[in-house]
Amino acid sequence: MHLNDNLEQQAQALFKAWFVDFEPFRDGEFVNSVLGSTPKELPITYIENIPHNIESGKRPKGGATLIGVPSIGAENIKGLGYYDYSKTKYIPEEYAQTIKKGKINGYELLIYKDGGKPGYFIPNFTIFGEGFPFNEMYINEHVFLLDLMDCGYNVFAYFYMQTPYIMNQLNSIGGKAAIPGINTKDVECLPIYSNESPYVKKFGEIVLPFIKTILSNSLENAKQAKVRDTLLPKLMSGELKINEIETEK
Repeated sequence: MHLNDNLEQQAQALFKAWFVDFEPFRDGEFVNSVLGSTPKELPITYIENIPHNIESGKRPKGGATLIGVPSIGAENIKGLGYYDYSKTKYIPEEYAQTIKKGKINGYELLIYKDGGKPGYFIPNFTIFGEGFPFNEMYINEHVFLLDLMDCGYNVFAYFYMQTPYIMNQLNSIGGKAAIPGINTKDVECLPIYSNESPYVKKFGEIVLPFIKTILSNSLENAKQAKVRDTLLPKLMSGELKINEIETEK
């Protein structure tokens, strides 16, 4: 996981340099914008004004099942490379084939949508893909899937959504609801740097391979953990000997 942390820290450092400290734009013109004083070369738009898809999923009446297709809930929207397999819930395969929304294809931005204590809402985000945590999976009704129709732009949005302005906006809006949370309009009304900017596009091109590596590593770590969890009890009980594992290899 150290490599994953290192890659994400590198991506965060680049994002901060370009889109928080504005290092490439220091000698250029700045304008007053909804995000404060920002470079004129970084045009700002709103999510509702750019090509996008936002949706949430659902579970059947009666809730989740013990087997079937994984149904991802808000409890597993906790950052890149994170997934707690012990909390996996499922929807029946037949049901999954009937729902038209909420399927994770990979590299969409997943947003913690609602839940928690009244007056308290802290949004969380993640991106899944490369078979991590599953090849086929859906979100439930407590998660938003936001696709900006460009994997690189989705990756940019993952880091952008965690900037203080956006976090404060979502925290403020979400905390006011009786059941803490945000709706589709709350997300669509957010400002964002346009993908027309060469720097936004370049960030996506540079960082997308980082995310791919993080997801691939996370999948491999999950596979190794599964093998360990299967073998360790057998070794401890004496049911299996070390030389038997080596023979099987």
